[in-house]
Amino acid sequence: MVRGLLVERRGDALVGFDFPYGFPHASGLGGGREIAARLAALILDTPDGTNNRFEVAARLNAEPNAGRPGPFWGCPPREACTSLRATKPDFARLGVPEFRLVEERLRRTRPGVQSAWKLYGAGSVGSQTLTGLPAVHRLLTDPALAARSRIWPFETGWDADLSGILHAEIWPSLRDSDAQPFAIKDARQVAELRDWALDMDARGALRRYFARPAGLSQSEEKICRESEGWILGVE
Repeated sequence: MVRGLLVERRGDALVGFDFPYGFPHASGLGGGREIAARLAALILDTPDGTNNRFEVAARLNAEPNAGRPGPFWGCPPREACTSLRATKPDFARLGVPEFRLVEERLRRTRPGVQSAWKLYGAGSVGSQTLTGLPAVHRLLTDPALAARSRIWPFETGWDADLSGILHAEIWPSLRDSDAQPFAIKDARQVAELRDWALDMDARGALRRYFARPAGLSQSEEKICRESEGWILGVE
């Protein structure tokens, strides 16, 4: 469906998905097109919803940690193994940050924000990341879309060039969606974010949300732009 809409549209377009487009810098997994392509080669995701995300998480854990559990965590008991456990690891001992810089900023006011490492249970987003980034990869490399497609901020220099099909990480919970006329919370949140983006664009004010976030040091800015990514709308 998303592909069809983008093929039909000849002008600029903004595509947002609600999962991280990168991992904490010190993990070495990176972000953007690189990790999307790597996961696309690893994840098997069938039309009936069956996938191998826990197996892939265990494999990614085993590479830097010599088989110790983490940083990915959270799984049904039958999926647990030496390198993937149902319980949260000690991130201080692992030497890998639990959160990206953008999530650390969000947690100042939204302490319930989850990390990309949590795969299972309430609020988890890690499984969406593992299965969602391959879908982003397919859109980025689709022959009908590739020439116009880029992923923000990795390939745009923040707001230096926002033309074409722009893929950006979103977090619909950023905005109050109670006024939206839908019974399902997810539908209200997506509709609210859509309406906000359209309104900002109509006012000529949307571009500033793609700009380099204030308060980042030079090294932090580089980490976000090249490795971790950022969430559209987080200031």
